[in-house]
Amino acid sequence: MDAIAKRCREGGFDQHLIGLEVLSMDGKRATAKITVGESVANLSGNLHGGAIATLVDDVGTLAIISADKQNRPGVTTDLNVSYFAPGRAGDVILIEATALKSGRTLAYVSVDLRRESDGTLLAQGRMTKFL
Repeated sequence: MDAIAKRCREGGFDQHLIGLEVLSMDGKRATAKITVGESVANLSGNLHGGAIATLVDDVGTLAIISADKQNRPGVTTDLNVSYFAPGRAGDVILIEATALKSGRTLAYVSVDLRRESDGTLLAQGRMTKFL
């Protein structure tokens, strides 16, 4: 997990997820949290929709790595997100990803983003990856 957290802090596009903390990776699940700050906020100060999609992709990938026998991250072939409520500046957001299936060539994951303070579902994403 330390290598994954380091990658999120230092490399590529993921470095914009400042403060992303991977809490667990086990079996077919991954859990992380992030505080809504300037690096992931839109012009209104709320959690940006693109940041939400990136969180679905990143934490969903961790769940797939956990579920796959060869720990393959795969390549995203399909990603969709439904948005339900805003994450506001300062909110701590819990990201919970569950690998639904990891097969020979495809893996599927579902990801929920919730406000930590009250459990409100902010967004839900689904992703398919080619392994």
